[in-house]
Amino acid sequence: MIALNDESVKKVYQLVEEKYQKANNLARFKHILGVVKAATSLAIKYNVSVTKAQIAALMHDYFHNDDTLIMQTYLTEAEIKECKSCKALYHGYASASYYLKNVGQDKEIARAIKYHTFGKLPLTRLDEIILISDYIEENRTYKDCIYCRNLVQKGLFYTAIYESTLNTINHLKSQGIEPHIYQYQILEHYREVMQVELLDIVKEVLDKVKATNIACYETKEVSPFYDYIVLATVSTARQSNAIGEYLEDEIENTPYKIRGEEGINSNWYLIDLGSIIISVLSSEERERLDLDNLYSNLNTIEI
Repeated sequence: MIALNDESVKKVYQLVEEKYQKANNLARFKHILGVVKAATSLAIKYNVSVTKAQIAALMHDYFHNDDTLIMQTYLTEAEIKECKSCKALYHGYASASYYLKNVGQDKEIARAIKYHTFGKLPLTRLDEIILISDYIEENRTYKDCIYCRNLVQKGLFYTAIYESTLNTINHLKSQGIEPHIYQYQILEHYREVMQVELLDIVKEVLDKVKATNIACYETKEVSPFYDYIVLATVSTARQSNAIGEYLEDEIENTPYKIRGEEGINSNWYLIDLGSIIISVLSSEERERLDLDNLYSNLNTIEI
């Protein structure tokens, strides 16, 4: 049993436990506790209020198995109209409304409850935590859920949100169901945001081989093929070759792949990561090619 953060959380726990005991649905309550456990861990890691994370996790499925007519009594006409077009939204919207009317007044908690099914941009960090915790909690044994759980454990939080959204969209399409517009918006947003995590991996690897003069330039406006180029200087071919080896280890079992390499054992080694190009040069080659001057009109990204 996860430690509940304070008395306010304990009261919500008792409310939810009582409801699911009466409904004789301990499987759903077990799932809810799994979400609480995952959300608690992520709240601690990302410096979010544990109390808020636990309450949102406890309440997110409060109306999961209730009749639609009951849920509608907690919704506005506009919300009912929206939920009729996508029934998966009902329980989140109703649970959030119930929370505000009967449990608490924290609008951040209510928002995380309301949009936990797909998310809705812009997401707060609490929204993100509840969204992904619902997908990766330990009682989920689907292959895709385990995969995303492992991504989160690797620190690839945004990547996990992207992959979970992509998996859900693909599943819905396979069932002949059109995904919600919110899902496509989340997918496109996190397709971009997840690149920050890949850049972090690149920086860690470059630091590991003691590369110097690391610079990152944003190329989205000038190249249709990649979004960033990273330049780094090494003194030996052994250093540059190790970069590819370390990258392979770091991105194993993630969606990231090395798509190509050129210049192994040379003064200019290129690694293609799809959206990111890594250009590793000797100091002499970097000075001769003057790439930093070539890219001087581009935005620089701190990594």
